Amino acid sequence: MSFRKLEGNEEKKGKRVILLHNFNDSEVKEFLDMLKGNEKLSRSIVAVTTEISLEWKVKDLMDELIREDEEIKKLRR
Repeated sequence: MSFRKLEGNEEKKGKRVILLHNFNDSEVKEFLDMLKGNEKLSRSIVAVTTEISLEWKVKDLMDELIREDEEIKKLRR
């Protein structure tokens, strides 16, 4: 498993988005387990790419992921 930092606007509206591409299920689980030990990153929005999301512009995908995250947080309250 390898990770690479994307330069530029890594945080939008105070949110950090981590996109996982070509990760199998066990790699996703391993990555999520690693996040639990990192206070800063554990609050990140984590998403796995899909055939549909790969066609989106990164900005549009990030906006949608942030919107979905805000909706989920509202439902949990």
